Amino acid sequence: MKKIIDFSLKNSVAMIMLTILVVITGYISTNTIKLENYPNVEVPTLMIQVAYPNHSSEEAEKDITLPIEEAIENIAPYEELTSTTQDNSTMIQVSYNFNEDMEEREREIQSAISKLKLPEDATLTYKRLSTSAKPIYQIALADEELTALQENITDTLTPQLQNIAGVSDVTVSGTTTSKLVVEVDEEKAAENGLTIANIIQVLNEKNYVLPLGSLEEEEGKIPVSMEGNLSSIEDMKGVQIPVAPSQQGIPPNEKATNPSQPQKPTFISLSEIAQIKEVEEENGITRYNGEPTLIVNVKKTQDANTAEVVELVKEEVKEFHASSDSELYTIIDQGKEVEKSVKSLLKEGGFGALFTIIIILLFLRNIRSTVIAILSLPISILGTIAVLDYFGYSLNIMTLGGIAVSVGRIVDDSIVVIENIFQWMQKKKNLSKRDIIFNATKEVIGAVTSSTVATIVVFLPLAFVGGIVGEFFKPFSIAVVTSIALSLLVAFMLIPVLALTLLKEGSQEEKQGWIQKAYDRLLRGSLNYKMMVIISAFVLLAGALFMVPAIGKSFLPSGPATALEVEVELPASTTLEKTNSMAKEIEELLMEDTAIEYVQGSVGLANNSNPLKQKASSDYKATFFIQLKDGYTVTMERKGLEDEIAAQVTKTYEESTLRINEVQQEGPPSSKTIDITLYGENLEALLHAADQVKGVLQENDQLTDVSSSAQQLQTKYKLELKEEAVELGVDQFTIYQQVNEKMNELSAGVMNLDKKELEVFVTYNELVRDKKELENTEILTQQGPKPLIELATIEEMSIPATIQHKDGKLAYTLSAESVSEEVGVITEQVEGDLASIVISDEVEWEVGGGQEMMTEGFYDLGIAMMIAVGLVFLTLTITYGGVITPFVILSSLIFVPIGSLGALLIAGETLSMSGMIGMLMLIGIVVTNAVVMLDRVEANRISGMALEHAVIEACNTRFRPIIMTALATILALVPLALSTSSSGVISKGLAITVIGGLTTSTLLTLVFIPVLYSIIGKWRRFS
Repeated sequence: MKKIIDFSLKNSVAMIMLTILVVITGYISTNTIKLENYPNVEVPTLMIQVAYPNHSSEEAEKDITLPIEEAIENIAPYEELTSTTQDNSTMIQVSYNFNEDMEEREREIQSAISKLKLPEDATLTYKRLSTSAKPIYQIALADEELTALQENITDTLTPQLQNIAGVSDVTVSGTTTSKLVVEVDEEKAAENGLTIANIIQVLNEKNYVLPLGSLEEEEGKIPVSMEGNLSSIEDMKGVQIPVAPSQQGIPPNEKATNPSQPQKPTFISLSEIAQIKEVEEENGITRYNGEPTLIVNVKKTQDANTAEVVELVKEEVKEFHASSDSELYTIIDQGKEVEKSVKSLLKEGGFGALFTIIIILLFLRNIRSTVIAILSLPISILGTIAVLDYFGYSLNIMTLGGIAVSVGRIVDDSIVVIENIFQWMQKKKNLSKRDIIFNATKEVIGAVTSSTVATIVVFLPLAFVGGIVGEFFKPFSIAVVTSIALSLLVAFMLIPVLALTLLKEGSQEEKQGWIQKAYDRLLRGSLNYKMMVIISAFVLLAGALFMVPAIGKSFLPSGPATALEVEVELPASTTLEKTNSMAKEIEELLMEDTAIEYVQGSVGLANNSNPLKQKASSDYKATFFIQLKDGYTVTMERKGLEDEIAAQVTKTYEESTLRINEVQQEGPPSSKTIDITLYGENLEALLHAADQVKGVLQENDQLTDVSSSAQQLQTKYKLELKEEAVELGVDQFTIYQQVNEKMNELSAGVMNLDKKELEVFVTYNELVRDKKELENTEILTQQGPKPLIELATIEEMSIPATIQHKDGKLAYTLSAESVSEEVGVITEQVEGDLASIVISDEVEWEVGGGQEMMTEGFYDLGIAMMIAVGLVFLTLTITYGGVITPFVILSSLIFVPIGSLGALLIAGETLSMSGMIGMLMLIGIVVTNAVVMLDRVEANRISGMALEHAVIEACNTRFRPIIMTALATILALVPLALSTSSSGVISKGLAITVIGGLTTSTLLTLVFIPVLYSIIGKWRRFS
């Protein structure tokens, strides 16, 4: 260290040039670094979505879910395997640890599933989850001609947005799809002996492309192909279909021997038995304040700059809007949110820096010394931004929060160095200016280095904090460590150079102030009553620990929400049209509320606002995004809205489910959820238990938004072949084909007609819609048409609308939201309530959610703290070559809870994960004061002073830098502690914890550490 100080003083120009280079690089990085709300965290979860149209939940479970689950269970171990199966689809999620190679896991799963013989009409989609998977920009576009608007968006806006660098996906909701429907008159078709299958076969025969190779001619190779003659809808209308009316109902063995049968088939054109029309099919319905709209969602790539991408997207949208007659409404603008968060944290950090400057100036009362000390702030901050940018990190709430909470600590090293130089200039006037600066810096650089290293090493154990919380706090830790490490380099490489250049020699020696004199009397008195000091300190500590129950615990704090999401789930048999009708009624109700700025409603679309909890779309579900006006919060409006909507829905549908959630922005998952998972093999017992648990949750006035994945049962008709059918030459495939034709539209494939690609569907003009019509459906047999009821039994069954599995077991999950942050206390209440009711022995249950995350997070941070204390002790042992001095230094840590817990109690905050991170920071920060003090004590003893004299002299000498550094750190955090913005919510608990802990530990350090050292320091031996 001495050589580095000497080198810096001898090469002052080089040091200044190096500093300018760091500042310029940092400034450039401020313009190139990515701006986001939160760090992008890829969640180690793979989602497999399978579309399986026209199949019940039971069929989808048997054909899709169970085979895929079995295949996944036979490959690499996973953390959790869950699946949700409903009519027409299934969704499977496989979760892993954060250290897994997700690309490799995805390849393994795809390989295993590819070996399965899944149904041909099943379509699989794979997707990995990310906390940043939400749209960064979302708009609603309205027009009188939505079809024309959709074409314009598809042809113009979507391609332009997809071409923007950083855009990963552009989707449009509320669209319609054109399809061609061949509506066959069933009576005419029957008269001509035709079925849907006959018509589809003929259409496919007319629609083909057969490549025949190529011919070599003078101009080159000419491709040759044989193609069908269907190129327009008019062509299709004229398609000739072979018919044989007299063949209807005649058994096959009689047809060959009947001489009266015509030898050549006759033909009928398709238009004579069917209407052919192009129709628009809705893929879900979207509205903005009741007005039909199209919703455009834009997502970014994992590594893209949110603010930059949003600006580019807005430019394209503005240009598109100017060229169309549509109305434009902005729903999500993450660019604006990022700008708001960054400005808020910069403002709070700026005020913190200002308070720090004022404190330094008040203590040093020398402008030049103050300027030199505070230069470490811009240099360290800009250097930190340059490092973050170089390693691919972004400026977000976590990294900016890390820099903001470090502002006070950044100047600590420079304060100690410049203050000691200032002291030497007052007392050592016989030395040259260069020698004064060299010796003054050398005197404290050991203490400064060891205390800074101790502060840095406490963040290393954060690597042991697992889960999504650990991933979110890693960028925070990197920002803190980088800024503090750079401040150390500034302290002993730049500060001496600036002092040599700017400070004047022969400063007037300051007289001891009244605070210093009062401390000297207190110190001397304490050394006379050592045991009383120690007993008093431990009594205060014991009292502080009794505050823990009063404070309460929570996972992560959340700010006041101004938007919420309502999901209404009607009975599973409800059609899209009926769901839409109910949605309109709800929208009309909501738009009358004066607290609501706008309502964006969606019907038949998946509610995937939470990127970590993906859901499948259903015709019986409607979702409403509600933005409240300024001055209103979700807490104020939630209960009233819930009651109003529930009353409206239950007028028509008593069996319905209503969920209301605060809209969660990017960032860590909500910790206020309580989940109860029920396991069992007996479906009836499981559903009964779900009703019991739901009742318990609904009775708890500390819970809201109670929901259950155990939905009501839905009716299913099961057909079973009779013996009579076999005797009539009818098998299950015959019945399947003919009943399927009369119940569903059947696809004839995609055809290029009138220069448009259209999927063609063939259907009867009247489809079977109820059980009676199903029973009377005519099936062709060897003895002519017979009603289905004569050929098969039709059994009415009840099956679950949704089938949920967890780790291979049949399971249902009930969820509720805690109205307060104290999820742990409420979870214990729920567990007690559940233990008091009689749940079937066939059902097992477990409680998870926020409490589970909180327990895991607190445990991991507790381990991290113990490791941090061990690392600090190791660092100090190496520095001091023994264990007595490190033991005394670390004793200052036991008084951190007195101030930290007291400050949280006074502020009305719970002890959260951010508060625990503050405790972890304090391990490094608090020892700084003791190191600065005892480093001087030991230097005095080495020079020959008696133990007590060495202690008193060191404490008086180091009193001012200790108070200055502590006040600088505390006041720099005050703006964060007083913050009301959502961007400062996580930093707020941390700031309050550090302010309280540092205040009490500093005050006690000034008294307790000298007393303890004077007791056990006598055994300290110096080489």
